[in-house]
Amino acid sequence: MKMDKILLTMGMPVYNEEKYIGEAIESLLAQTYKNFILIISDNASTDRTPQICRYYAKKDKRIVYVRHEKNRGSLFNFRYLLEQAKTPFFMWCSGHDKWHPYFVEKLIPALEKGDVILSYPRTKRINTEGMIGEEIYEEDCTTVDINNPRDRYLYILRIMRKVNIIYGIWRTQALKKCNFNLKTFAADHIIVAQAAFEGKFKRCNEFLFFLRERRKDFGFIHRIHGAFSRLTGESNKKISTPSFIISFISDNKKVLSRKRYSFGIATKIWFMINIAYLCLFWFCLVPAFISIFKKLFSEKNYFRIKSIWKKWRYQKP
Repeated sequence: MKMDKILLTMGMPVYNEEKYIGEAIESLLAQTYKNFILIISDNASTDRTPQICRYYAKKDKRIVYVRHEKNRGSLFNFRYLLEQAKTPFFMWCSGHDKWHPYFVEKLIPALEKGDVILSYPRTKRINTEGMIGEEIYEEDCTTVDINNPRDRYLYILRIMRKVNIIYGIWRTQALKKCNFNLKTFAADHIIVAQAAFEGKFKRCNEFLFFLRERRKDFGFIHRIHGAFSRLTGESNKKISTPSFIISFISDNKKVLSRKRYSFGIATKIWFMINIAYLCLFWFCLVPAFISIFKKLFSEKNYFRIKSIWKKWRYQKP
């Protein structure tokens, strides 16, 4: 397979995905757009994930399976896959989500001209029963009309709650310019916001991505511990809420201090004030309100109220 003829690299970081990975791979192989390579990077899975991946690698020559001897965490795996990409376009894809057959075909055109570096679709959630539920992700992170990189960065930080947009299709070289030397569990938030400095994002208004909810919501603290363990690869590693907030702010400061951006002191201070406010709002106040609402309403009514709130919250002026 000649790499100069392949336009898209799909990078699938996995760890113990035996339950859904077959379905995920089949979903990617069913794409109407065929000009891609799928690299699966396995973080030393202990279940049947290796056997399933090797089966598909033998079945389709576009699939490359790599197994690491040690679980070094999800951020390492994400970075490793990006480093392997030699194609103009790149996308991360998890081992448990699903994609509409037209996912790639519909998104690629937005990247072929102009200064758009990320093309992503609207998203629906696959609930814990395996059904595509009522919850949708309304965040419109489109920035094609925002020419100032600083304004794009603040807009993405403000608007972005879920980071499903990271699973869109990227211009590879633009994404590689981002700093991945991060420590906070919300590294994906920082990478996406940082990428706003490098170029513009465009949303396709069709529902082409289906994000699977694999875990019950046990509260914000449990989510922090779980996500931080996945990030580091250490199952017993925990982080307190204050430590998480400090690390999130610190990693954003690290991004803003990069020489390639050359911001003045006043601009950096303004950014940090916004980051601190958004960190407290999204990661402290919002989870608290969500917990209260879930206790007061049924799941169906909760999602209906949530959908109405999102449409109001994320509508553009």
